[in-house]
Amino acid sequence: MRMFNSYIKSKLEYCSLVWSPWHQNEINKLERIQKNFTSKIYGLDQLDYHQRLKKLNLYSLERRRERYLIINAWQQIEGLTENVLGLKARRLGRSRRIVSAKIPIGINGKRIKERDRTLIHNSTARKSERLFNVLPQSVRN
Repeated sequence: MRMFNSYIKSKLEYCSLVWSPWHQNEINKLERIQKNFTSKIYGLDQLDYHQRLKKLNLYSLERRRERYLIINAWQQIEGLTENVLGLKARRLGRSRRIVSAKIPIGINGKRIKERDRTLIHNSTARKSERLFNVLPQSVRN
């Protein structure tokens, strides 16, 4: 596993804040790399992917990317790292949440294409916002 973590997983996770995939087929392609590697480990070949991950004390690559996005969002709103995503936290009642402007339907009288609205919705900032906001209130505060 050390070889996989050092040489392969590090490449799969490098700069994931910039390129984190959102299409399910892209997520599955990345996950398949770890899935294939763990299936070749002696004694684990009869287990399914999630059982192998549990046995090896690993998380799926998607879960690791999501955790990193949440940690990075928290660091940015706490001022521990540069706030490159422009995340803003607000108190809503007793809970702290990341809030951003709504995705506009149009700009300067021109309608924004649905494809572009989807890209905005799945951007790193919006994904970080959604993941952070679903955390339990006790963790966010």
